[in-house]
Amino acid sequence: MFIGLDFGTTNSAMALAPAEGAASLVPVHYKGDVLSTFRSILYFEEGHRDANGRSDAFAGPAAIDAYLDGADGRLIQSIKSYLANPDFTSTQIYSSRFTLENLIGLVVARLVDATPYSEELIERLKQSPVVVGRPARFVRNSLGQASDEADIFAVGRLENALKGAGLPDVHFEFEPVAAAYAYESTLNKDELVLIGDFGGGTSDFCLLHVGPGMRDVKNRAETIIAVSGVGLAGDAFDARIVEHCIAPQLGKGTFYTSEGRKRLPTPSWIYENLKRWHQLSFLNTFKTRKMLEDIGPTSDAPDDIAALLHLIVENRGFDMYRAVEAAKVQLSVHAKTKLSFRSGLINIESDVARTDFNEWIAPELEEIAQCVDQLMAKANIETAKVDRVFLTGGSSFIPAVRDIFATRFGAEKLAGGGELTSVATGLALSARQRFRA
Repeated sequence: MFIGLDFGTTNSAMALAPAEGAASLVPVHYKGDVLSTFRSILYFEEGHRDANGRSDAFAGPAAIDAYLDGADGRLIQSIKSYLANPDFTSTQIYSSRFTLENLIGLVVARLVDATPYSEELIERLKQSPVVVGRPARFVRNSLGQASDEADIFAVGRLENALKGAGLPDVHFEFEPVAAAYAYESTLNKDELVLIGDFGGGTSDFCLLHVGPGMRDVKNRAETIIAVSGVGLAGDAFDARIVEHCIAPQLGKGTFYTSEGRKRLPTPSWIYENLKRWHQLSFLNTFKTRKMLEDIGPTSDAPDDIAALLHLIVENRGFDMYRAVEAAKVQLSVHAKTKLSFRSGLINIESDVARTDFNEWIAPELEEIAQCVDQLMAKANIETAKVDRVFLTGGSSFIPAVRDIFATRFGAEKLAGGGELTSVATGLALSARQRFRA
């Protein structure tokens, strides 16, 4: 069997491919449910320790349940977003310090443990090459800029993390190329395909030849015409909803009176961090809490500041994320929806129209469009020559995103399928093509 691992910003998955035939996902079992993906999330509950006395983590669906149970703890999410950031080396969690590589290793180890044949899989991972997905370009965070230096640094960190988790033989494949393997498995003729893979932190694109005639090519680079990517996707779209629907009801744009009787704006940097919901836990410091406690009594909107403080202190970032994600999903189907976020002092009900959402994400859409246009220009191929556009990843459902490709290539050429799992199965197929004797 050949192994593929998709370690994602939001979800992770593993897949296996036999010597012949289709690849299949490794199922994840949790409380009687069979899941196709494993949430890339950790929850450290205060007082929960391993046999060595070190802070221990729940992961995936267990982490979500522990968090929702309301026990004191720390939620760690979107870990992949920090891989290219040299400023994030480690974090203190209660009495234990964890490197970024440690945190990634925990997610992968818990994913393996959650499979129905974990012992066999652990041995196989120790002895077999594993093809792991990587974005076309890593960036410093989901709203940052790509660079060759950051890219090399991120790949090295991810490799070290996986080796530390018990995967000694790691090989990388571009995530859009992995999606191409999944799409290619459905073809009976060769095609020139543009793959668009929309993850949580990056949007990646690859123009390449796929089909029966390419399946015996050991070095898939021979079939790739151009690869590109941009450091934004699902997280950036979420950030716009937070900015426009949630932050204004948590004190953004309000003023307070300082001790010197000056009228000052509530610090904007708090709301910038709030937009990156996976950074919410880093706001929970004594300095920030004290500042908000001081601002509240003289604020234009003391109830809003109290709600903001509740969000930070109680670490309700995941609740906020679920509310935002639910609204975004509904806007892919309906022209308008209602965002509902209630937690303690927080009571947000906001009507959201798709037309407004499209306007909010216009800068991101333009950046994605420019990336696609630049890729086609670099390839020096007319759009009419592209046989199919295969879109995968959660944000590929957003109508305004699909319109970018429909406008350039024709709506009839758009295809999709397995939006949350095609990369994982494609990675297993990539492993088979590379390492089959």
